[in-house]
Amino acid sequence: MNSHARQAGGSATHRLDALLNARSIAVVGASADPAKITGRPIAYMLSRGYKGELFPVNPSRTEVQGLACFPSIQAIGKPVDLTIIGTAAARVESAVREGIACGVKAFVIFSSGFAELDDAGRALQQQLTQLAREHGVAIVGPNCLGVANSSSGLIATFTTALESHPLRQGHFSFVSQSGALGAYWMDIVLRSGIGFSHWVTTGNECDVDAAEAIDFLVNDPHTEVIGLYLEDVRRTDAFRDALDRAARAGKPVVAIKAGSSNAGAAAAASHTGALAGDDALYDACLSQHGAIRVHSLTEMIDAARLLLHKATPLGPKLAVMTVSGGAGVLIADACEPRGLVLPALTPEIEAALQPVLPSFVHPANPLDITGNVLQDTPMIGRAMRELAADKDTHAIVLFIGMMHSIADAFVDALSQARKQVHCPIIVIWVGALESSIQALEAEGIPVFLDIPQATTAMSRCLTAAHTQQRIAASDTPALLRMHDNGHSAAALSEWDGKRLLAQQDAIALPQGWLIGEGDALPDNLRYPLVAKLQSTQLLHKSDAGGVILRIQDEVALQQAVARLFALGRELQLPVQGVLVETMLPFDHELLLGLRRDPRFGPVLTIARGGVEAELDPDVVNLLLPGDARDIAALMERLRCAKLLHGFRGKPGADIPALAARIAQLATWFEQQALREVEINPLAIQGAHAWALDALITPLAEPSV
Repeated sequence: MNSHARQAGGSATHRLDALLNARSIAVVGASADPAKITGRPIAYMLSRGYKGELFPVNPSRTEVQGLACFPSIQAIGKPVDLTIIGTAAARVESAVREGIACGVKAFVIFSSGFAELDDAGRALQQQLTQLAREHGVAIVGPNCLGVANSSSGLIATFTTALESHPLRQGHFSFVSQSGALGAYWMDIVLRSGIGFSHWVTTGNECDVDAAEAIDFLVNDPHTEVIGLYLEDVRRTDAFRDALDRAARAGKPVVAIKAGSSNAGAAAAASHTGALAGDDALYDACLSQHGAIRVHSLTEMIDAARLLLHKATPLGPKLAVMTVSGGAGVLIADACEPRGLVLPALTPEIEAALQPVLPSFVHPANPLDITGNVLQDTPMIGRAMRELAADKDTHAIVLFIGMMHSIADAFVDALSQARKQVHCPIIVIWVGALESSIQALEAEGIPVFLDIPQATTAMSRCLTAAHTQQRIAASDTPALLRMHDNGHSAAALSEWDGKRLLAQQDAIALPQGWLIGEGDALPDNLRYPLVAKLQSTQLLHKSDAGGVILRIQDEVALQQAVARLFALGRELQLPVQGVLVETMLPFDHELLLGLRRDPRFGPVLTIARGGVEAELDPDVVNLLLPGDARDIAALMERLRCAKLLHGFRGKPGADIPALAARIAQLATWFEQQALREVEINPLAIQGAHAWALDALITPLAEPSV
């Protein structure tokens, strides 16, 4: 049985229901001390009103924290949904086996000393994985901080975040591969008043992983936003499927991905691997599936404020009101690089605002309503109603500072306005009192304490919303499952690679000839030409002087060929020959890479091309599959996209046509037994594209 399979059928119970909605819980190794690891869950659930049955298990006690204690799981006399285990690592497996024999459906294992420790611990953990697969039980951990459900009072955790906070129900759920980060998150959401629905720390992930936890939360009626802390994803297909389901269900995922690395030595032969490291592929995965990537818990909470209050701007056009002209300028400055705009007011809106504003205030965007709000606070609501009369106003942003003496009046004015405008209202309140924040957020109005926090959150949420809408409107994509198994042949020479590439017709190739040492030159050559030394051990030819450009006549060509063969002897290379090609005129050059990543499968990389590709990387990635529209949008994300559109009178490129060609090439790649194809440069002129250089690595030795 696949322990990660989601049960089919509209009303089927999810495998993790017994874990996260457990109606009965046993605690193995239960402690009478509420400060100890196996005493805290019992103390927490007793004090927070857990709605199910609780069974301490400890052979040396008959009573624990006022509850009858049982010598074994079997002695309980009936099946329980969930068992918490906090014993020494060596005793965990026997406790799991006993639980399975007694009908336990899920386990949370706090115990450490497994794969995080040494090979012996790794073997112990593998036994737990095998038990989960054989018996279909759900195991969280080992080496985890546990799980919690605020609505039922289920607290299968020993986190200290609950020492001084009551449970507060909310619609924010969190999945974390780090127990400590999970504890910090819980402390923040309980202190801030946001609250949570479900909380899952997955630890070593011997069985239940982040992908399956997200999958459960997609169907949880109490969850509206999913927070995520990642360090590594093992089941990338399941992870992508879970993100896709979340996007289709309208449940945004806000993710922190910790750690970044280059692709490593295996990718050193190509630019593509160096440019698109592991972190870049995680970034592509998250953004492609509508998740919002943030870099701290603070940024996560900022995004969640907008999402939980359904206050993501309807589009990029903001109407800004401030009590400070300087703040309006700062907001405009912060919006521009984040893709948010402050359009000029229409004449009709200007005219409508005139009788609402003091005579000394000029209608504009941003609108400086000045300190006059101290004596006429309801003016805020009247002005907002007029601004919202323009249906192109996608959100109204109000900036205020302190003014605590009229805080209640501010809250009243904004609460009334919220009921009367069609778009979200977002408040930036410098120095706001906690009571004011809670009062406004109770009305569905998010409050930020500074400008960058608000504008960054708005931009990220808006971008993700567009992606989620596109995913929801599309057919479910079939993820490409063919991954790199790590076994591949050596890279081909450019000549052999281009002979393979000639099988497709999306990307053209310059006319070329392979010349052996002492061979006569071909007839009817059209100059200028380029000559390139061919050897499987010289993949970056220009670095070693193995490329000679702009050869204008036969004499120069003979000299170039002789020089390149001499270079091969000097470098002691096995030389296949010298490739001579026609030099083509072009307007732009890109790097185009297609490769099978061991983790994410087929990946498309597009970057600024040429020999400077790694000097100032300008790179975008797409996890395949992807159509021409996806690829065109990808190209628009390049910093050099302005050049492709034609800059200062220079010729532009036909991006839709090029995207269609690249999509066709990607389809060809998916059908080939190839590990990697890199074209650098991809020469572009209008809608046409040529592979001037190609580096191809098969999955196995080819028969060319």
